[in-house]
Amino acid sequence: MNRFQDVLLITGTMGSGKSTLARYIASRLGWECISEDDYWVRHGWSGARTEDQERIVQAEVTRDLVSAVRAGHHVALEFILYKEPPNPLTEYQEQLAGNGISFETLVLRPSSVDEIMSRVKERGRPHDLAELQERRSGAEHQVAVLRSPSIRPEWLVDPTSMTVEAIYNAWLSRHD
Repeated sequence: MNRFQDVLLITGTMGSGKSTLARYIASRLGWECISEDDYWVRHGWSGARTEDQERIVQAEVTRDLVSAVRAGHHVALEFILYKEPPNPLTEYQEQLAGNGISFETLVLRPSSVDEIMSRVKERGRPHDLAELQERRSGAEHQVAVLRSPSIRPEWLVDPTSMTVEAIYNAWLSRHD
């Protein structure tokens, strides 16, 4: 029996380490890594997300997830939460369940907005640094979304004082 679900949904705030963790898991376990951001970039969309754009991106991500799993792969999918109910988390969960694909959820929630902003500054992406005030407002909104009653406490991990390896090992220990 395989100890892992088909898909690991990794979500959280900006700067929480979602991308780093997804890539780490994929490289350590030989999984595929899918980043929702890549789909937004592919379309050339940035800034505020429209409902039509959301539907298009989520459908494309779901299609690729289903295809990868049906080809026999495990997938680490990372994406940001940006609205309540915690979307796109609930959308991916519903789509995967509807396709008979097993999944688990990991939500990275740093301890504070200041911690998020510190991580955003540390990673040093030029567009983030040029728009720090907007990023702070976005971080405050994302933290509020993470307080949703739809997010189960057992999904939550505070990455504030953890290395990516420590988060990976904590997640891995759930499967022993």
